[in-house]
Amino acid sequence: MKPSQAQTTYLESRATELRESTLKTHRYRLNHFVRFCQTKDIEEVSELTRPLVNEYASWRRDDGDLSKVTMKGQTDTLRVFLRFLGRIGAVEDDLHEAVPTISPSPEEATNERIVEPETAHDILATLDRYHYASVKHVWFLLSWRTSARISSLRALDVADYDSDDQCLTFRERDGTKLKNGVNGERPVALSNETCAILDDFVEQNRVETTDQHGRKPLLSSAHGRVHRNTMRRWSYTITCPSFRGEKCDDSDCELPTNTKSGKCDNSVSPHAIRRGSITHFLREDLPRKVVSDRANVSEDVLEKHYDRRSDREKMEQRRGYLDNL
Repeated sequence: MKPSQAQTTYLESRATELRESTLKTHRYRLNHFVRFCQTKDIEEVSELTRPLVNEYASWRRDDGDLSKVTMKGQTDTLRVFLRFLGRIGAVEDDLHEAVPTISPSPEEATNERIVEPETAHDILATLDRYHYASVKHVWFLLSWRTSARISSLRALDVADYDSDDQCLTFRERDGTKLKNGVNGERPVALSNETCAILDDFVEQNRVETTDQHGRKPLLSSAHGRVHRNTMRRWSYTITCPSFRGEKCDDSDCELPTNTKSGKCDNSVSPHAIRRGSITHFLREDLPRKVVSDRANVSEDVLEKHYDRRSDREKMEQRRGYLDNL
């Protein structure tokens, strides 16, 4: 069985149990393994050996300059893939055991980068002044005010926005799955200011379009529902200091002159916006349960991956509840 055929067979075997986004991740990770096999002139997966499997880990880390956290995802997927191939007799039964186990430290496993409230305020002020009620403005506004994932924001339809009740409702539907499926469905309350901007966007600037499911996406473009990669590009552009009129200290910064593929070490991903938003709400003393429900994340995961408050910040917040005891 050729490596590419083995990849296809594996993905087809898991199509009913994995979400589409997870399947895409597995496909992407295994693409690199197929490429590695090509560099080694491996025509059949039966030719794979333990030394080759072990060599792949080093090759992939160096090829992509990957962190331990990213490498853990790469090797975990490869291990499951080889275990599957072993079950169907395409490779040795225990070949998956040759995949190195990568265990990032707690510091490595947790990404510390976040958008701070002051930065978010400056970004919103810039958007309000120069890009008022644009799709980019609305996207960042909702990212910060709702703490939602980009998959959730992308899934929104015009009908999910209720201007009278001042809320958005996230729903699981064909074509726009939520991270946690139906468990991710929830209404989220909005402020007067947020609704005013949303109203102006819907009435004046939203591109009228219908997707292949007959639905009207809230965040739309001339090409239809805004793509995740477009949202990521917006994030990198918007969070570069130069966007908000500050001097960027990254000497190799390619933004904002190259907004399609430009890079900047000071820019962050959409997840850093979500992490900063959640931390901001916790610092503002919103109950953990409220923040957990609003962001659709368990309190345990919230504590481990999203709460970037220092121990002293937490202590001072607890002190406020103890003063009157």
